[in-house]
Amino acid sequence: MIRHLPWLGLVVALAGCPKIKPPPVMPISSFKVEVRGLDVGKGATRTPLNVVTTCAVKHGGQATVPEAEKGTRACPYAISRGDIEVDLTATALDVSGNPALTFSGPVSFRVVPGDLSGGYENRFAMAASGVVTTTIRTQHQYGATRFWAEDAPPSPLYSDGGIIPGLPVEPPHRTYATGLSPQIFFEEPTLAKVQIPDGFDNRSSPLVGEFLTIGKNPESGEQLLQSCANDPQRDGQPALMVITGTDPGGFYVTDVSACRQLELTDAGGLDAPRTAEPKDPCLLPLTGGGSVVIEQWDGGASAGEPARCKVSNEVCTATASCRSYLPGTYGGMFIYNYSFPDGLDEGDLLWTLSGSVQEFTSTTQMVFPSWSIAEKVRRLPPDQWNKWLQYAPPIEINNRTCGAENVLPPFLTDQLCGHNRRNLKMESLESGLVKVKNLRLPSAFTNCDFNADFSVPFFCDTRDGADWIWGSCAFPPSPPEPAADTIERVCNSDCVIGTGPWAVRKDGLRQICSERTTYVGFGQFVVEMNPPGADSWGFDESVPARVQHFDVGAAPARPAGVYAAGADLNLGCDVEVRLAFGPANVVATATDLPLQARTVLNHELTGTETTVAVIVPGGGPGKCWVAQNFHNRINIVTKDALPELQPDCALDDPDPLKAKQCQYTRGATFDLIGHLRHLQPGRPRWAILPRDPDDVCCRPGPGLECPRPVKPCP
Repeated sequence: MIRHLPWLGLVVALAGCPKIKPPPVMPISSFKVEVRGLDVGKGATRTPLNVVTTCAVKHGGQATVPEAEKGTRACPYAISRGDIEVDLTATALDVSGNPALTFSGPVSFRVVPGDLSGGYENRFAMAASGVVTTTIRTQHQYGATRFWAEDAPPSPLYSDGGIIPGLPVEPPHRTYATGLSPQIFFEEPTLAKVQIPDGFDNRSSPLVGEFLTIGKNPESGEQLLQSCANDPQRDGQPALMVITGTDPGGFYVTDVSACRQLELTDAGGLDAPRTAEPKDPCLLPLTGGGSVVIEQWDGGASAGEPARCKVSNEVCTATASCRSYLPGTYGGMFIYNYSFPDGLDEGDLLWTLSGSVQEFTSTTQMVFPSWSIAEKVRRLPPDQWNKWLQYAPPIEINNRTCGAENVLPPFLTDQLCGHNRRNLKMESLESGLVKVKNLRLPSAFTNCDFNADFSVPFFCDTRDGADWIWGSCAFPPSPPEPAADTIERVCNSDCVIGTGPWAVRKDGLRQICSERTTYVGFGQFVVEMNPPGADSWGFDESVPARVQHFDVGAAPARPAGVYAAGADLNLGCDVEVRLAFGPANVVATATDLPLQARTVLNHELTGTETTVAVIVPGGGPGKCWVAQNFHNRINIVTKDALPELQPDCALDDPDPLKAKQCQYTRGATFDLIGHLRHLQPGRPRWAILPRDPDDVCCRPGPGLECPRPVKPCP
């Protein structure tokens, strides 16, 4: 019996333990989530969300795609630009999987991947008898997507440092039960779809913060295909991601098959009213077969088949019936690798890119990246190194691309290329290869960092009563700008814009100033772009209303429009003329200032001068043009590509070789190719970064040479 005493003690001990009750059965364990429809627009204006164009074409159009096909892997929805309204029904289920008819209370929603948008009414709804039926509003869906319902508090919305009212009253208990819809497929992201803004704002991109993969490896058995609603030629083509350049911190990649994008207005229509890109040209069929491209067609007779718009393939009744496309495709991106990308060369083709999408000074980039290479071109013969790169030609940036309006008088912000945040022309070219012509480098650098803190305030366009001015960026309710910042800002503004002490001409030309602290800290400096004028003379006529052409002869002639006092004019004629500057009624005589044929005259209007009058001494007919130079400026960065080029130089340098090189630099104009970067706090806000010395060429000044190591332009 003694042997059993320990067991007896254990029984007594157990008899003294309290009884543990099992947890109560939760009223619900999950939700059954059903998606009843996906639409774009709001309320009565909603229309069904489109599927990718390859699926729409297969079924004869968007309107005839069967509902059961939409959102499947074979027929995914297109990535939408803006909000999607999703009609949902969520049914609460108990632990047995049966409807929990007793459940009521607020149910919140989520979407993965993507974001909810709109107010609280689109983020939670009240359940009754276990069922909630509602409409949520979402953005930024791509790939395999699920919509969630959960018995959990909705995320609060914030404004002015506080929570926006409208959250539901919390019930005594939350189960945090969750349910997911079946997978609904959207198209996979391309480089362009990652970057096309939701609205008319170039400061950010829709998928910032997402970690994603672009492209497919061949072993997956799939390809990333383009879905181009307005570009049939590229619709369904494989994405082709080409390395367009490398630098010490990463590389640039461009999808050379990205869809060409229609130019939109704020109202959502087509063809921006003042700065629209040229119309899509017409393809006119020829009698013997084939077709010819007509840039401007008035709709005359065509042989056989109707004429077609070149890109959209729509019937072209005249060039005016075709549409305008942005200069870029949003298909370029900088991949920030934190170091030089060993193993990659310019011209290589990639299968995939993975990483987190971020914005740096409003330039979209991918960080913590990885990639897989489809073809290394340096393993091919040298004559094939441009096998893929040839499909990424640089796009020219001109006054129209910068945002100048097609009207005679310039606006304040025309002085800084792409300054308006609503400029999507520049945004469509971001991180792609661009080119500019006839640049003039700074004629002076000045230091505006008076307190030596290695920082200079930037300036903003603002109103002073009815007038637009360059002023402080400390808009109310921000605190007032400190006096020390005001001094530095005005110095910076005067330098970059060419006002104040920099408005005084030197050697007959307006000075071009760049702020030295910015140059030393970031390597960027201000250059002046090709001014408006006749394109046949090598000037920029991309905004035609800025260039006045007029006939001249024995009788005095004047252009139609007049200019403001102080305007800086360029003028040229194809015959020898005499000319006089003066008020609107000025008349030229045979004794006035002579101007030789095919010679450009630069003149700054003074006093009461507002226009020019021209007469041909011999009486023969001729043509003249006149245009105001509004001194459009952009930034460039040459420190990596051309470290020998020293724009911050001195003509009186004690080293005669440096002084001579400075004279060459100041006296030349330059053509340049490089990658376009957005500098949101910069002035100007865009910069071009050439890749190597071959991206820059020069036109020497009279009797001068190109500075080292720049070669003459062909």
